[in-house]
Amino acid sequence: MTKLFKYLIAMQLLIINAQNSAFACDACGCALGGFNFGIIPQNEAHFVGLKYSRAHFYADMMHGGELEFSNDLYQRMDFMGRIALKERLQINAILPYMYNRMNGSHEKEQLSGLGDPMAMLNYKLIDQKGNPMDAWLHNLWIGGGIKAPLAHFEYAQSAQLINPNFQLGSGSWDYLALANYTSMKNRWGINLEAVYKVNTANSQNYRFGNQYNTQASVFYMTKKGNTQLIPVAGLYHEHGGQHTFEGFLQGNSGGRLTMAQIGLQVQTGTWMLHGNFQNPLVQDFNSDAHVTIEAKGRFSLTLVKFIGKKSGNNVFTL
Repeated sequence: MTKLFKYLIAMQLLIINAQNSAFACDACGCALGGFNFGIIPQNEAHFVGLKYSRAHFYADMMHGGELEFSNDLYQRMDFMGRIALKERLQINAILPYMYNRMNGSHEKEQLSGLGDPMAMLNYKLIDQKGNPMDAWLHNLWIGGGIKAPLAHFEYAQSAQLINPNFQLGSGSWDYLALANYTSMKNRWGINLEAVYKVNTANSQNYRFGNQYNTQASVFYMTKKGNTQLIPVAGLYHEHGGQHTFEGFLQGNSGGRLTMAQIGLQVQTGTWMLHGNFQNPLVQDFNSDAHVTIEAKGRFSLTLVKFIGKKSGNNVFTL
């Protein structure tokens, strides 16, 4: 195992390890990507859906006068579902499938398979109905949930086993909290969201650092016939704490990243398609000074099929 491969733990910080489910890195909030809802949950219908996400990292270092490098690609497909128990109460569930690939000058690794499933119970604390053309309307969801250790995890400080961030699961029971606020008037709106994840130690005494992510977006809604078009732009930030093994902090783990994001959401009838692109603005990973780590752009595409009738006027009713 080369030194660069060890340092790549820091680079893999950001994409959900069984995220976080593998966005494969559980060090930062991207590991929470599966539970970023944005403006999707603004009606009371059931739904099923698919969300494809991909993220790319690059790292290099000079070792013995030779440049060692690695290009890492993390891809994730979330199978999503929501059950609307009541108008203000919903259960959301996600089962991820991940494909992680490391392609470097000295190391080539690949992992694929099911990640750790997550489930969340959300409650609509504020639900102002009416016409947003007349006044500001406000909508606030709060929720809590759990991530179960379904995917495989094995830890060893040897060249034979892939490092913890690259694996498909964390091996631990972890807990999530969410708040999602939306306000709209005259076709313009804002969406604020925060997700926090508390990670516990697994059976091998390895513990991923706690994670959170936040985002703030501005959107504009247009409507043509039965089709809604919603362009979105904003900022996204994620942070992951250092990992521990048997209570000791692990080097080259944890970090933070801020990204600009743009997206477009299209809804027609009972179908919704949402595309989102994120580009790094500021990044600070906990890595050694002679190692260069870069997070590249991220992309996601979500397809949702709503089932059942939506309630009357809500914050998105024009």
